[in-house]
Amino acid sequence: MELYDPATESTYGFRKCCEAVKAAAPVESVARRYTELRPLGGRAWFDGRCPLPDHDDHDPSFYIYPPGRWHCYGCDRGGDVIDLEFFCGGYAEKWAAMVALKEEFGVTLPGRPERWYGWQQTKCEIRNAAEEARKAVRRERAFKVLVLTGPEFEIDDPEERRAAIERAWKVWESEMRRIGL
Repeated sequence: MELYDPATESTYGFRKCCEAVKAAAPVESVARRYTELRPLGGRAWFDGRCPLPDHDDHDPSFYIYPPGRWHCYGCDRGGDVIDLEFFCGGYAEKWAAMVALKEEFGVTLPGRPERWYGWQQTKCEIRNAAEEARKAVRRERAFKVLVLTGPEFEIDDPEERRAAIERAWKVWESEMRRIGL
């Protein structure tokens, strides 16, 4: 079985979700919610006044460039469609802006790879095996402390003592497993 290597999946998660949203949400559509845009020729697609709430832009200094990037030369900020929604939409966290765009544009976010689920199952089995081993040690220690300390086990004959301990252990282990210990 191939084990999970986190280095091979370092781009999974928020970054992959953002890539899916950026591919589906045109930055000019989001920008039009917050400012008026004019089409341009040349390197920029559109220009307009900066829509960022903390920039009072009197002259158009906001530009949208292919492929889906924006930049304001007045406040010297820029980014992608998620950054624009984050700054203009009043979100406290960037992921909230990403989720809002995901909902608005009907984006299906990527799922985890199958091998991730396999690794999670393996980790669960390892944790369960470790817990079973700890339970076995606890059962044995409790047996020694609680059962073998009584006067019933002060038997001189070694064979009789061994048989009594085996009978007690069978009962003890059965009861401990029954109650989940």
